[in-house]
Amino acid sequence: MSEKLVATVSLYEQLFNHLHEPVCVFDTDDNEVFSNSIFVAMGSDFKQDMLQQWANRKTKALKHCWVNNRLVRFAEFANGYAFIVNDTDKENSIAEVTLRKLSEAMKHSDDIYAATAEAISECLPWRWVAITRFKSKHRLEVLTFLDNHEKMQETEYDIVGTPCEMVVDTNSFTLFSDVLAAFPNYQSLHEMGAKTYAGLVYRGADNQPLGHVMVMHDKRDVDFTLAEDVISVSTLALASHFQLHNAKSQLKEVQEQAKVDALTGIGNRLAYDSILNYVESTQHLQRAHDWTIAIIDLDGLKPLNDNVGHNAGDQFIRLMATELDKIGRQDDHAFRIGGDEFAVIFSQSTPAFISSLIGRFSKAIHRVRTAMQYPVNASIGFASLSEAENDIEKWIALADQRMYRNKKSKKDANLTAVKVNYVGDQ
Repeated sequence: MSEKLVATVSLYEQLFNHLHEPVCVFDTDDNEVFSNSIFVAMGSDFKQDMLQQWANRKTKALKHCWVNNRLVRFAEFANGYAFIVNDTDKENSIAEVTLRKLSEAMKHSDDIYAATAEAISECLPWRWVAITRFKSKHRLEVLTFLDNHEKMQETEYDIVGTPCEMVVDTNSFTLFSDVLAAFPNYQSLHEMGAKTYAGLVYRGADNQPLGHVMVMHDKRDVDFTLAEDVISVSTLALASHFQLHNAKSQLKEVQEQAKVDALTGIGNRLAYDSILNYVESTQHLQRAHDWTIAIIDLDGLKPLNDNVGHNAGDQFIRLMATELDKIGRQDDHAFRIGGDEFAVIFSQSTPAFISSLIGRFSKAIHRVRTAMQYPVNASIGFASLSEAENDIEKWIALADQRMYRNKKSKKDANLTAVKVNYVGDQ
């Protein structure tokens, strides 16, 4: 034995002899250079089965395999590679490994389907892995398709007369140990050279089938028990993902509904506070444009309620909300923040835009007055965020002051008109 090899074996002894797991090391020329005592005790038959299992693989990208119900992990390093045997329960290990691979794949991908297919490929020594989605009862869309870890082109196809149809119909894990004999007229399988097939449906939050997971191999000496376990865990993970996604969607819908004013359908006080928080947290990043707020208070709502009825008052509020919701642009938002008080927040506003808003507001009041056939009115105050030195509280207070100034000016003008009329009557 050369001095270099002696030194290498000595190094392996230092690295692996303390482990409680069986370890067998090979150099880059596939010569065994070290086995710890625990591996030796397992016997030569296990070693031969392990090497045979590894030799049968299409790719060594897969980092583990099952040999006689034991998980064998593959580790590669500069001067060779090693096999490390996990003496654990196979069923628990399959679930653990599959879920871990799924978790790892999903951390590096926003595509749940691609991540699941990759995790299955890591756990199963099968050549093809595909995740599909139902487009209709008899038609599937292939969302991701791997051939020895290589991504293939997605497609869609009719499932009538295919193994996939059997998966859907039986509603359980389905396998074909000789898929060509079972489907002699399915040309695509013959062209691919697929010999074995396994599949299982995955479901959404309403327990309705969404699609299925399928694996195929060009050999018949496969472990169908392992395939069932890996695919079952994967479909459960997919189902959990969709249930979580559905729950998040429902929660988001509830949260959005909580921000809608029931009477008018525009944003309520909660939505108003939310956008103010957004403006406050982002305005230092958006110095290039200014924000403008409008505070609006309805004039004469109480007399309208007293003289015509509360239904008329509600109609006034709804009509005003509709007008305010249209007064700006798509990125501008209207809110009902009190009984007869509204606010509109305008993004990226300019002095010229604000001037145009005053005209729009006057026309809106005129339309509401015409629809109500009653002399309703509203007061408004505008303020830009820059005027308030980017202070949110000062911003709102400034618009509020201007609204009350507008309201007072109309009252004063009305009192003057009444006094003039009264003097004239004298």
